[in-house]
Order: sequence, then structure tokens, then C-alpha cells
Amino acid sequence: MNKENSRFRIAVVDDDELFARKICRIIQQFWDPEKPAVKIFKSGTGLADCLKQGLQYDIYFLDIEMPGISGLNLAESIMRLSAQSYIVFITSYERYALQSIKIGAFYYILKEEYDRELKKVLQKICMEESRKRQTKSFLVGKSSAYEKVCLDDIFYIERNGKDAVFYCSGAQYVERKPLKTVFSELPETEFAYINSGQIVNLMRIAEFNKDEVKLDSGAVLHCSRRMKKDFEAKMLAFWERL
Repeated sequence: MNKENSRFRIAVVDDDELFARKICRIIQQFWDPEKPAVKIFKSGTGLADCLKQGLQYDIYFLDIEMPGISGLNLAESIMRLSAQSYIVFITSYERYALQSIKIGAFYYILKEEYDRELKKVLQKICMEESRKRQTKSFLVGKSSAYEKVCLDDIFYIERNGKDAVFYCSGAQYVERKPLKTVFSELPETEFAYINSGQIVNLMRIAEFNKDEVKLDSGAVLHCSRRMKKDFEAKMLAFWERL
């Protein structure tokens, strides 16, 4: 596999600087000879300051228990800014695993297993990036102006009069089509109605609780009682395939 890294900006956050440097070496060895730039932060506060200034990374390796800001709080901030980023927790404790899943972390590694697990994670990230490059797009636009939207970038689609509004990562698009027509053109196993006016991307669901659908963008949508049963079955079937 081509382990392309040209687009990756990587941050390693750990108050144990010696351990952080070990992580950095493995990352650079994985992509040798084209070593990616890896920035080491000794505290969560250091990374948080960079995020406030608008500096973001593609992959974050985070310790959890650190002075000041914890890795879990950091991850929540990262997900609000960029849900497409890869967050990998590397910690000494198993007890945070469930919380990491709820936040949307890509992977969870125990420090005692880092030398064996880290390369696997990097390989999984490469595979996921390869899959994204092969993902189908949806053509949206009005009149003669069209734009391709990657299906993975779509959070949800909403009816607005005679238009369908696509809420995507970093942008919104308007398609002059009925919502029903848009749905017929999407992969049936990857998108679902949650009410008569909204369609969600099943891949972007972070949590479903009672009648609330929380997306990894932070948006919270309402699932109608009439559609709840079919939506829940479709969502569970999708998750089982992952």
C-alpha cells in the first residue's frame, strides 16, 4: 500500500516527553524515507492554545491524564473544530475506553502495548484515507454551476421549500430538487430519513438516544416517532457492517 503522508499534520500530546519522542520516532519510521512533520506538545494547554489560534492537525495522539486540560476535553474541542481529524488516545488506563468511543476517537491504545499497536493504527489510517479517495460524490448545484460533494463530508440534508440543503463539513450546498428525489440518488444503506424533512448520513452519527440523533459535527436532530423504528433498524444494520 502507498503510505501517502503529504497531507498529514500530526500532533503528539503527552506530559511524558520521553514517551512522546518514542511515539514520534515510530510515526516517522512508518513513513520513512518521507518523514512527516510531527509536533510534540508537553501539555494539553499548549495544543489548546494552538487550536484557538486556528492551527489544526490531521492526526492527534493524545494522552488522557495530564495536568491542566485532559485528553478527553481536548478531543471534544478537536471534534467540534474538525470532525474529520483522527484522534488516537494513548494512555495507561483502560477505564476511559467507553468515553473515547462516545467522543468519536479513531483508536484507543494502552501505553504498555504502544510498540505493537501504533503501527496497526497508522496502517488503518492509511486504509481509511484510501477508502475516502475512492468514495463516490454527489453532484449539487443550480443552473449550470455544479460541484462534487464527497458523500462522507455530508452530515445531513434538509428540505427547504423546493430545495434540498446539504449540511457538509465546512460548507452548505443547495440542490434544486425535492428531498425524496435526492434520497433516491443516495446509497440506500448509508443514508436514512429521521423525519419527513431531514436525511442523515449514518456514518456521521455519534449517538442516538430516545428521539435525539447527535452527529459528530455536534448537531442534534429530532427523529420522528413514525420513522424511529425503521431508522433505528437501518442504523444498527449499518453499524454492524463497520
